[in-house]
Amino acid sequence: MSKEFAGSKQNLTWEVEGQVAKHFGLQHHWETNAVVVDRWNPFFWDDYIDTSLAVGEGLSYASEIPEVERERHKETARLLNYLLFELTLALPRYPNLQATAVMHHRSGAFGLFSGVQGGSNFIGYGVKYLFW
Repeated sequence: MSKEFAGSKQNLTWEVEGQVAKHFGLQHHWETNAVVVDRWNPFFWDDYIDTSLAVGEGLSYASEIPEVERERHKETARLLNYLLFELTLALPRYPNLQATAVMHHRSGAFGLFSGVQGGSNFIGYGVKYLFW
């Protein structure tokens, strides 16, 4: 869930976003993320495919220490820094239905969180629907 709180839909917007995720495959834990997102909206090809790029910064809390992080790094923690990089695409005729690709990054922010130096990266794909 996200809510725009500042900016202009024609240019740069600011959003606050909350995420709840269940990992499958390499990991099996639940994760919640709270993030502030900065989204760039205008691209010259928007008449053909409406595009936005976003960068977000916030916090990530895992229900247990993620297996991938435990295997790759000496130190990790349930609460870490969260970074989000997102690309959304939509047909101009259906602007509320968007395809999305997200790069999900959890890390200790160079030791700022519990002395953790490492983290994890995952790519996700999905569909978003805008209710406004």
